[in-house]
Amino acid sequence: MAYIVLLSEPAKAELAIIKHSGDKATIKKIANLLIELQEHPRTGTGQVEHLKHYAFPETWSRRINKQYRMIYEIYDTEVLVTVVSLRSHYHDK
Repeated sequence: MAYIVLLSEPAKAELAIIKHSGDKATIKKIANLLIELQEHPRTGTGQVEHLKHYAFPETWSRRINKQYRMIYEIYDTEVLVTVVSLRSHYHDK
């Protein structure tokens, strides 16, 4: 069962900023993580972590690089993963 992966509007804006920076390694890592989310959103690369203190119970994160983390929500009944953020779940960084 492959999940459909969608980017929220804020995540799309963050992706545009990252692409504009020209950081090819980070762009490639994001692309690989998005592919991985389709098959297994709860396991894999990038220090997968279940974020328990979010309002939505199925909020997870993966490390993109030392600075950025991908934050996403899993909807099993819809077989859907929504990427909420590509920069950080620490709002002050």
